[in-house]
Amino acid sequence: MEGHSRAVGVYDLGTTSYGEVHKLQQRLQGQRREGGGVDTLLLTEHRPVFTLGRSHPTPDLRVEPEAVRQWGIEIVQAERGGDITYHGPGQLVAYGIIDLRSWGLGVLDYVRGLEETVIGVLADWGVRGERNEAGRGVWVGERKIASVGLNVRRWITMHGAALNIDPDMSHWELINPCGMRDIEMTSMATEVGKQVAFQEVLEAFTFHFGRVFECTMEPASVPGHDVSSSRG
Repeated sequence: MEGHSRAVGVYDLGTTSYGEVHKLQQRLQGQRREGGGVDTLLLTEHRPVFTLGRSHPTPDLRVEPEAVRQWGIEIVQAERGGDITYHGPGQLVAYGIIDLRSWGLGVLDYVRGLEETVIGVLADWGVRGERNEAGRGVWVGERKIASVGLNVRRWITMHGAALNIDPDMSHWELINPCGMRDIEMTSMATEVGKQVAFQEVLEAFTFHFGRVFECTMEPASVPGHDVSSSRG
């Protein structure tokens, strides 16, 4: 990519509810569309939730809705692309609020850059991540390890990528991930055969995002935000 003077504020939000961070994304995207704010990368792990893509408002479940309620997992409609996915503890979720036009990027450039960021992270742990014709995201062989889904308004992005570090994989059995009935999900812990430190992956993701998009990553905090910053 062409070199630009790019700076990104990086916010480690800790463990959060999906709704809190969704509102924060909407606020930051709105500010960016109006010419204010800065390019931002929000990093978090959510409490358990299933989110639905904008074109798929009906949950693609493998079980009855009552079973999902018994697990205590919320189902939330989102405005991103793609189909149903899961977020929960042990999964790194990265939301970029980026002005693509100022970076000279198209939407597909950005999507591929997010995939390349994840591929770089996996390589640090000796895992070979790849793209797959079956769908967007990052795969290890025929197993999917990371998902990508965006909302872009007036060239400003929100939503982003989710990388399975060591989540409760049984939650994936409740849905057809990305609307694909035969898909097998995996995690970094599964692929490397041992526990993987969340914070180390978060730091690696930040590094590779900066490398791929040729930008300076600047740790920061969100003024006045009410999102929990604890991680447990």
